[in-house]
Amino acid sequence: MAHNITGCYALFYCMAPAEFSPIALKLRPRLMALGLSFFGDEEAAEDAAQEALLRLWTAWQGLPAEEDAERLAVRLTKHACIDAKRRMHTELLVPMANKTTKTEASQTTAADMLQEREMREAVVQAVSHLRPSERRLWTMFAEAQMETTQIAAATGIDVRTVSAMLSSARRKIKNELKKGGWL
Repeated sequence: MAHNITGCYALFYCMAPAEFSPIALKLRPRLMALGLSFFGDEEAAEDAAQEALLRLWTAWQGLPAEEDAERLAVRLTKHACIDAKRRMHTELLVPMANKTTKTEASQTTAADMLQEREMREAVVQAVSHLRPSERRLWTMFAEAQMETTQIAAATGIDVRTVSAMLSSARRKIKNELKKGGWL
């Protein structure tokens, strides 16, 4: 979830763990197989499956049927695999590109991490100012990485309305971040 808005999922309803557990157990073998075929590494496959299940859990409220959950879980696992591969690739390139000393690098990294955390908190705060309906759609879009057509199908809201609500949410978040001096 490196490039996603983390923490937003806590802002709207999630299915109880006891309800979700049997579904996760049923989906896990397929998601693990997908991750293994992508990475060839069980640990990386497990990480991808876990991330996909977490994202699925946060988006569950809007899914009309368990079959939709399975399709979305497969898509989320693919996204998680691609994200992990990109992170690995970036981690390999960054040390080569950065000619600073270890001390300078650790200070920069600490400052970057602090700034990133503060930015994430500012985004979470901005998202909390959205109306519940906008927040739900925004979370499906940003956290679960669902497309507008998928959100429309999952919620029963017209695609154009979903697009308009996401656009409004994006504008409100941007304005909140500007007020806070982040943009």
